[in-house]
Amino acid sequence: MPSAPNLDKIKDSINNGLEVISNKSEYFIEISKLKYKIHSEENSMEALYKDMGKELYTIFKTNNHIDDSLLDYCNTLKKIEARIKNLEKKLLKIDNKK
Repeated sequence: MPSAPNLDKIKDSINNGLEVISNKSEYFIEISKLKYKIHSEENSMEALYKDMGKELYTIFKTNNHIDDSLLDYCNTLKKIEARIKNLEKKLLKIDNKK
């Protein structure tokens, strides 16, 4: 039968292993959440590109001057790009902690 010090050593080893697993799980969950947010923002950009293209083509077809309505799309895209850059910085920061 193992002695009390050996049982304590085994118990400590198990506890340390569980703590490492828990920390790694939190790390991967945080990474996954950030990657999902980045992907979601990129999808938003793609939808705006599509809408912008449709509007531009409609204007082009009518042979009219392209007006300021496209500025709203561009400004929204610029904001989304900034959010993506911010999320990517967070991702790098977390990844560098590993």
